Amino acid sequence: MAAKNRYKSLELETPGVYELEGLEVGVTSNCNYKCDYCCAYNRDDGECISAQEVIRIISELPRLKRVRLSGGEVTLKYQDCLDIVTYCAAHGIDTQLNTNATLLTGERIHALRDAGLSNIHISFNYTEPDAYAAYYRVHPRMYGRLEQNIRLCTEAGLETVLETLLFEGTQANMRAISEKVYDMGVRIHEIQNSIVMPHSNWSQITPKESLVRSVTELITHKKPDTTLYFTCMDRFADQLGFREEPGVYFSNCVDGTKQLHLHGNGDILICELCHPVVIGNIYQGTSLKDIYANQPRALSDFLEKLPCPAYDALFPNEQNA
Repeated sequence: MAAKNRYKSLELETPGVYELEGLEVGVTSNCNYKCDYCCAYNRDDGECISAQEVIRIISELPRLKRVRLSGGEVTLKYQDCLDIVTYCAAHGIDTQLNTNATLLTGERIHALRDAGLSNIHISFNYTEPDAYAAYYRVHPRMYGRLEQNIRLCTEAGLETVLETLLFEGTQANMRAISEKVYDMGVRIHEIQNSIVMPHSNWSQITPKESLVRSVTELITHKKPDTTLYFTCMDRFADQLGFREEPGVYFSNCVDGTKQLHLHGNGDILICELCHPVVIGNIYQGTSLKDIYANQPRALSDFLEKLPCPAYDALFPNEQNA
């Protein structure tokens, strides 16, 4: 069956009561890529979690609205993903698959679509094979496989989202990337503002002036049938003069307030990307169902301060607003 797209539905809501509405599940920590930007928690530690266990966990979360499946490379556990998507679709829970797309096939894409996958989310940062290969540390021929599978997703009618990281390596090429995204039939383009991540030794952020220039250019040249989502910019969008309009959104961050990350070993994190702090473990007494009612100290501290590394990087001498 075809699933209605609800991409970023949680992020477009006005922040309110803190409760678990989104769960990102690290189905496997293993990956066939070695991306420079990777922020996966304990990547390649061999931990994974079965569909049966994930279904048991989410069946106990009555307020859950969305499940994101991630890795590592999530399609290394393709059958588990398919089973989870099938269960969620039958119970009114939106699903997102975060993948590098290289292990997909036409058969797998159609099966995920028919199971009710809400959207498939693919990283796309380059328009040339050699640049792609250098960043992802793979052979340049993998770029052709990526493009082929993206086109298969759109041709199958699967809601496809391409995410581009805005950082030093892409800031001068954002319009060309956007045009390539459109050429492949994708109509939802997410721009992820790069942040400093000490836990992964990543520090390649876009300077404020370049960020403004890139975002403005993308909005100016946006096609009428394309939707742009800008993430990790919500805390300072107004300060930089950005305004939402039809098809242009500066989505709110929900990590830690509405969404948590579950690793294969049971560890619960606030967010792999910006705040990879373990706040409990489902196999060591922490209940996801009650986690906001009985907040671990690390979660309470986070909610009190609501840190934003994206803001801190661009406005280092100002108090985080």
